[in-house]
Amino acid sequence: MRYVKEIQFIALLYLFLILLSGILYSYTITRIVSISHISPFWVIITNSIISMFIFIDFSYIKKISTLHSRLISAVTSFLLLILFFLSFILKDQGMILLAVYAISVFSSSYVGRSLERKIFEEEKRLFGGMVKISIVGNLAKLIGFGVGAIIFSIPLSIYIFLSFILFLVMASVNVEHGFSYSKASIAGKKKVNSLFLLLFVGLISSIPILWIPSLVERFNEAGMIKLSFIPFVLPGTMNILFLRYLKDRIWSKHIPLFYFILTVFFMVIYYVDVSLIFQVIVLSTIITLGVSINVYINTIFLQKNKTRDKRELMQLINVVTSVSTLLFSFFAMYISLTVHLMLLINATLSLFIFVFFARIRGEDE
Repeated sequence: MRYVKEIQFIALLYLFLILLSGILYSYTITRIVSISHISPFWVIITNSIISMFIFIDFSYIKKISTLHSRLISAVTSFLLLILFFLSFILKDQGMILLAVYAISVFSSSYVGRSLERKIFEEEKRLFGGMVKISIVGNLAKLIGFGVGAIIFSIPLSIYIFLSFILFLVMASVNVEHGFSYSKASIAGKKKVNSLFLLLFVGLISSIPILWIPSLVERFNEAGMIKLSFIPFVLPGTMNILFLRYLKDRIWSKHIPLFYFILTVFFMVIYYVDVSLIFQVIVLSTIITLGVSINVYINTIFLQKNKTRDKRELMQLINVVTSVSTLLFSFFAMYISLTVHLMLLINATLSLFIFVFFARIRGEDE
């Protein structure tokens, strides 16, 4: 009973942390657009730079990554408190907002990695731990993205104060029992194996970012803008339900085959006179299958690097996803066929995974 309560509490903390990140992401972009001349693209750039720095710290510098998550949360609370008072003094709200975003993402990444490692330790199956992290992450992002875009009119000072309270709570909770600075400093000195597995992770993770805005534009052109929330909500809902179904089951090697077939089917119906709602349903199914493939590939990657610090490995996965999203978002701004090319590449890679599944799979028990 104590074990169940502890893992549920850790999962709840992780939910609130990712929820904060999701709300902050959409809140920052929406508010910057409404009150500042700063390009919202800087939010994505900031996120990618932070992700890369944290991975470098985990792998080489080993300074902040050797600190206890409670200390990181406490320092973050202090910095947010300073920004809270500055928000009443300084006129450039856009720069303060970017600073709040950078500090919160920076700290939540470190604390989030520690919580993820704890979830892996408490779960009996590595795949089960990865599924739980994905379920919580998808649920938090699903709620966070929507809430952030709705509450963008809330004064920045109030939002900073709420973030301050959350990190203060994080600083009061010890989830790293038996933490050792010496163990943290020597972790992750061996070579990372099977980096090629992360290629598909980066590519497939960019599909929702690139295709959802495209479908929203088509809803607008068709005079259905009031229904444009569907491409945002439906994929996340389906992801959570399907991952919950998979959590205690054996992952099927036929999922990549279904992904390939549905992707080819979607590329056909996208150019014919088919209901937009039906297109969204098909794309949401593709995204859902893609997320499950990602979860399993990540599990294989962790298993093949089981002697390394899982915080470092999870951060590496995050870096690959962030950089891939940044690059393909940039290409999509200038090359309209980028989104279609991404689908074609992912369909090909999913077929490759299906054919060579036995060679690339790892133990997930």
